[in-house]
Amino acid sequence: MKAQLIQAIDIALKPSSLLLGLLGIISTISCWIVITLPIYSGFKLLLVALIVLSTVYYSLRDALRLLPWSWQRIEVSPTGQLKLISKEGRQFTPTLAATSFIHPRMIILNLQLANRQRLFGALPALILFANHLSANHELQQHRQLRVWLRWWKHQKT
Repeated sequence: MKAQLIQAIDIALKPSSLLLGLLGIISTISCWIVITLPIYSGFKLLLVALIVLSTVYYSLRDALRLLPWSWQRIEVSPTGQLKLISKEGRQFTPTLAATSFIHPRMIILNLQLANRQRLFGALPALILFANHLSANHELQQHRQLRVWLRWWKHQKT
């Protein structure tokens, strides 16, 4: 008999101002470091442009959740099946990578699809902060997700 959760977990993901701020600070520091390097100015400009473009992309995808492939919802069924839903409505049933990180204030889920679903390797990571959750119900769902991630017998990847 397969183990059952007491209740399903359903978390609607919201934009994160904390992640947006962290991305902005890290990219600013990175640009400053590149500018102070004793290398050719054209190469500096190229590196700074790449840092800014990647920061804009990851801010839109992970912090603001505006891109069509941004995660919008995470669900765990009572039987323990993880399902992620993107903004465009696509549903994925990934397996968790061993490199996922779980902390009371932050969860980073590194995900992989089955070989037959895989296009370019792993799915984008899901970053979830607890301090942007306001309602008691959301905090309870976040806690249940952490418990499920730590104690459920996941498939090895």
